[in-house]
Amino acid sequence: MLGNFLPAGTRVRLDSGEGGPEFGVVVHCWSEDLGDGFLIYDCYVAFFGREFPNGSPEEKPYVLKYASTSLQVLD
Repeated sequence: MLGNFLPAGTRVRLDSGEGGPEFGVVVHCWSEDLGDGFLIYDCYVAFFGREFPNGSPEEKPYVLKYASTSLQVLD
């Protein structure tokens, strides 16, 4: 198994991409069989952009799929 299971509600940061990190919350995480017994955890993450909103977000977050190994878990 590559990566860790991240429960829904886990706050994460994605450091890849241009313009700095993006912040989001895991919506759903599951194991994906890539064949030959190779498993990885994939997650749907609702991203809010360059920072978490205070209270309700002004804009609707966008949801993308990433491997859990691409995400940094925040406390």
